[in-house]
Amino acid sequence: MAPGMCFPGCTLVPMDRFARWPAGMEAGDMSGGAAETREREQALQKAFSVASSIYRIRWTVDARKLKSTDREAASPTFELSCGCPMEFKMVIHPKKVEDTRGGASFKKAQGRGTVQLRMLTGADSSSNAVVTFRIAVGSATSKQQHPRGPVRHDFSERPICGLPEGKDEWDFQKSVDKATQTFVVCLEVLMGAGD
Repeated sequence: MAPGMCFPGCTLVPMDRFARWPAGMEAGDMSGGAAETREREQALQKAFSVASSIYRIRWTVDARKLKSTDREAASPTFELSCGCPMEFKMVIHPKKVEDTRGGASFKKAQGRGTVQLRMLTGADSSSNAVVTFRIAVGSATSKQQHPRGPVRHDFSERPICGLPEGKDEWDFQKSVDKATQTFVVCLEVLMGAGD
């Protein structure tokens, strides 16, 4: 089956984790999209690397989030095929700095935090909801942090998963592109890794 059929909205292009989207191409399938849908799709770009059999989902995050008192930021919803299409989101959480109220805000964490993959579609124990993935954070080539993982997780057992403790903390501030005031969280789903 062609990767585009497994991953709705997927564009087949060889792509660096943090390369700018090729000129003239839209991020995913935008047919019939309203302005709001177009904006969400621009923040979320999907591509399948034929050479490496990796499905990449790039989430562009506004760096102003790192100065907020928010305790969570979530990507737009996207689909992964685990036998049948299931909806997921990437979620970033600030590092907990204090045990007091507001001690786990992005502002207090000074740009440090974790990334998790959250399944939104319910899956029962008979579903094949196993996903093998890596996570990377960056923007321009000079601001890339090495990918971490892979992690293999059965989302029918627990609907959220991140990197193992000790490897899960990122310095998002380090990867902010000064020109655009954004950073990118890249989820790499490894196809054929026993899923």
